[in-house]
Amino acid sequence: MEEAADGRCRVVYYCASAGEHVSAVHHWKDPPARREGSNEEDAPRAVVDANVRILLDEDQGGFHEVFLGSSSRECWERIEQYAGSTPTVVLLESQQLQSGKDADEDPAIAFLRSLATDVQGARYQHHVIPFVILPAALKNVDIPPSSETATDYLNAGAVETLRSPLKPEDLSRLVGHVKEEIRPRADLIGVTMARNLADSIRDTSHPGKPSHRPDITISPARLRYINSAVQEWGFPAHEMSMDELTCAALFMIEHVLKAPELAEYKISRSDIMGLLLATRRQYKHEREVHYHNWRHAVDVTQSIYIFLVNIGVCPPVDSSTRRATERTSLEQVLTPLDGLILLVSAIGHDVGHPGVNNAFLVACSHPLAQLYNDKSVLENYHCAAYTQLLRRHWPSLSKIANFRSSMISNILATDMQRHFEYMATLGELKKKHADGKQNLDQWTDKDREHARELMMALLMKAADISNVARPFAVSSEWAKVLISEFARQGELEQELGIPTCLFGGPPNKDDVLSAAQSQKGFMNLFGFPLFQGISEIIPSVACSVETLQVNQATWEQRIQEEKERRGPDGKDAPLTFSSVGRTEINKAEITHHRSEPAVMPLPSAPSSPSKRDHNPTAASRRSSKDVALEHMHSFPSSRRGSKDESLTTILVRSHATSNATQPSSAATSADTKVAGEGESRRPPAVPSSPTTGGLRESRSRSRLRGLKFWRKKSGLGGERGSESS
Repeated sequence: MEEAADGRCRVVYYCASAGEHVSAVHHWKDPPARREGSNEEDAPRAVVDANVRILLDEDQGGFHEVFLGSSSRECWERIEQYAGSTPTVVLLESQQLQSGKDADEDPAIAFLRSLATDVQGARYQHHVIPFVILPAALKNVDIPPSSETATDYLNAGAVETLRSPLKPEDLSRLVGHVKEEIRPRADLIGVTMARNLADSIRDTSHPGKPSHRPDITISPARLRYINSAVQEWGFPAHEMSMDELTCAALFMIEHVLKAPELAEYKISRSDIMGLLLATRRQYKHEREVHYHNWRHAVDVTQSIYIFLVNIGVCPPVDSSTRRATERTSLEQVLTPLDGLILLVSAIGHDVGHPGVNNAFLVACSHPLAQLYNDKSVLENYHCAAYTQLLRRHWPSLSKIANFRSSMISNILATDMQRHFEYMATLGELKKKHADGKQNLDQWTDKDREHARELMMALLMKAADISNVARPFAVSSEWAKVLISEFARQGELEQELGIPTCLFGGPPNKDDVLSAAQSQKGFMNLFGFPLFQGISEIIPSVACSVETLQVNQATWEQRIQEEKERRGPDGKDAPLTFSSVGRTEINKAEITHHRSEPAVMPLPSAPSSPSKRDHNPTAASRRSSKDVALEHMHSFPSSRRGSKDESLTTILVRSHATSNATQPSSAATSADTKVAGEGESRRPPAVPSSPTTGGLRESRSRSRLRGLKFWRKKSGLGGERGSESS
């Protein structure tokens, strides 16, 4: 558990029901020992100690220090001490069910009410966040607390009620609430990233065995379900807990390692789990970063896994099955070793992501932007940070020739600023090997290496944006969380008072029409050309193209229905995401199969880019040299939203919305505007004028202020090279 200011968050645990006097401080390196012969189901103190161990476990609660006390006076004193320097979580054990008392007679209620009064009165310098723990059972008889009981505690000031003994889902909710409460100010976003990277490079310690083992604690039935779900393209990542997703990643790595060629790189299941848990810790909690978290990492990894299985790079799931067709010449370039490198790259490709895009970091003169010269800032950071994790947890990978360079190439490929560069290279490869049957013996070593590196990068790019090609029920869930992350960045930009780095502005999370148009536009401009192009040289991934086409038709149907429902004035309230049901999907599938041609054509490019407004209040600190945006300008029907390295949505302003804000229909003839997010969305150059000249000066001053701020905040010294406005 980290807090932006000093990296610590402490817990005061009031356990009046412990059955004995308790007053102890436990640190994360010194948790309560297990008592010999104790039965945690019956002994109150044993249950409390088990809860404390979970709170201190770095892979579950992740708290730094827990004070355990049965005296309310001592707990009050400890709260006063902690809250003066760090955020403090207060856990209050309810005695209502054990004693049969009314809620008003429960000591936890009186404690909670007094604490809530102090919190509301701003008594404490740092956050104090109270929770109530309700007993799950009494003498082996399950007595679930009533909704009225929980409401009593919530009304008294509790953030939430939890069940004891604490389970992973309880910890996830608790930590999520804490992350929400103590999330750093906009000017502290990612402030420790550069320092943490330097610390990890210096760290030469040997990691120990993980104490938390989801592969052991999760039930066998659930593990079988996870293993089965991993084999499906419709992988339901949002239906799984973080522990379950970790087990999914474990199963995928173990399966790829079954290839005989990889025997020398095998490590134990415990060591694999240690690597996965260490990597998971470096991703932000999903309440902090809605999209670029561990869930996204495992989802991208599963896409890579499906690609590898279909291509035949890793052993088949069922050893009795055989490929229906022979691998093409280009597919034969990839080896099991390449498959392992791809899978490992996917797991850490977004490690440490702060939930904002590269353009945000550049605009703020963030230390990382200075470190990487404003180029692929986050992607470079992910490579550097993840390399250190692999060095400590899987050192045998360093024996693989060109492993590090291949992994870096894979992760940098997720930077969408280079998207059209990769598409051009893909076109050249398709042209050179059009028949797909050229004998590998005729290839030079240079040709083979070039094809191998390009195909690995293309597969990583496709996996990174694969959520648009998942079945619609899964794809639409990803669209929702991605838009939430964009909206959060918009709040940070407003807090800092800087021009938006989400081209077109932050999205409206409640506007389903805009979201539908966003998804459709992104599929047309980025998703479909990439997946279709890859399927032409790697036919084994063609299944994703079919699903993507169905999703295109579904979103288009959703757009038309929503426009009709709103009417010509566009003032009717938007629908919610959940209003797309099975019926709409079935209709879209039927329409897709009956349509001719089967492939939805892309919009044709106009002869000249559409005119764009440049408003000083909404300008972005981005140059006009970005190739990706220049390509986007040739598609006036799309308005690109933001994901910096794996643009997964297009934000499109609806005709109804535009009518309310534009002076004439001529200005909105295309009904939409292109929008971008992050480093890959940069507005075209504007001729110099007094207005734009003043804007440039304003930007320069703003960047200079940001540079001075980050130097002061991060402790970095020295002079930076020339700054571009």
